[in-house]
Amino acid sequence: MFVIAAIANIPHSRAVKELTSKASELENSSILQSIISNGVTSLIIGSILIWIGLWVSAKANLGAPLIVEKLSGKPFSEVFNKKIVFASIFIGIILGVFILGLLKIQEFILPIGTAKAKHPSAIPNLFASFSAGITEEIIFRLGIMSLIVTVIKYIIKTKKASNRIVWTGNIITALLFGLIHIPMSSNYFDQSPIVIGTIILGNVITGTTFGWIFWRYGLIMAMIVHFISDVVLHVIGSPFG
Repeated sequence: MFVIAAIANIPHSRAVKELTSKASELENSSILQSIISNGVTSLIIGSILIWIGLWVSAKANLGAPLIVEKLSGKPFSEVFNKKIVFASIFIGIILGVFILGLLKIQEFILPIGTAKAKHPSAIPNLFASFSAGITEEIIFRLGIMSLIVTVIKYIIKTKKASNRIVWTGNIITALLFGLIHIPMSSNYFDQSPIVIGTIILGNVITGTTFGWIFWRYGLIMAMIVHFISDVVLHVIGSPFG
């Protein structure tokens, strides 16, 4: 899943380069080269991240329960609860619409300014949404959030991850999630305090939601919420035009 998702981001990354000052980089890189490079890199990095993530998340009482149950041989109908899946889709839609609403309010009160470049079209954004939903949840929720919760448990010498510990790990992870998105925004806007604040706030709101879903329902449901909210934001109602 991690490798496929990483490769799926290629159309979006190439579209971004075509629309920005990085277009010259495409001359030295074919699609096949990008697929091979992304595939090999993600296979190595993904294997390490997922192994560490599953190991650490088990210690933090988090993780990917649906995947574990499915691999244990249980029927598909017993593993995936339709109500939780539909609830995750609904939460993803509401979250995407909520962030779009906040962006419209902010645009009226504190305008970000004119974009330096156009945002990719719907199809590359759809691929990017699929890619981010899988890779970012594995990296940030399965890996980083689980690690932070485990470290906090070790520091305060407790075996149980209380609500306070999990929320602390969730919020710290969401802040890191927001910070990592700042360089991406530089393709479209100058890095003003308003732009940086918008990126961090938006991703903290979405990140803590993904973290809560991950905590309550596991990795797959967090991926679904992430993917759906990104589709609403960047495919159906992209704020970048």
